[in-house]
Amino acid sequence: MTPNKRSAASRTVLDLDRHIPYFFTYISNKLSSGAGRLYRKHFGIGITEWRIMGVLAGYPEINANQICIKIGMDKAAISRSLQILEKQKLIFFTNTDDNRTRSISLTPSGYKVHDQIIEIALERENLLVAKFTNEERRLFEKFLRNLRTEVANVNAWDPFEKPPAPNRKRSGQAG
Repeated sequence: MTPNKRSAASRTVLDLDRHIPYFFTYISNKLSSGAGRLYRKHFGIGITEWRIMGVLAGYPEINANQICIKIGMDKAAISRSLQILEKQKLIFFTNTDDNRTRSISLTPSGYKVHDQIIEIALERENLLVAKFTNEERRLFEKFLRNLRTEVANVNAWDPFEKPPAPNRKRSGQAG
């Protein structure tokens, strides 16, 4: 495992060339802002609206709470984006007495926009990993799935309440 850089004052600081959360944040932010600019310019929706549409295409008739879980975003951001999508007539809600449980689906116009954007999104993904061999891409996807399963454990850990998990080697990197 790699140690963090040491400053002149012998203080541990992040080594941004090795800190895994930094890479995820940087890459995610840059990809999201680039996609958002592109989708707003050509389709009038931002990245959060696109993510919702992507979920709804694969899981029609789910509710807002389920969308939050699938995307990993907070309810307020999802709610704002659902309002935008509804105003643009890209989604519709089933009528129920409880807003939390009403189902959401793409409209025919929503599917049309989805089908246009999915081609762009998949090509952006291909451009991102173009230098990977097929085996490297397969392994990378496996590593990402493995990391995704650890997010809940990492977020549940509180250094002030519990000791680190036993039998784990520490990387020496700050989280």
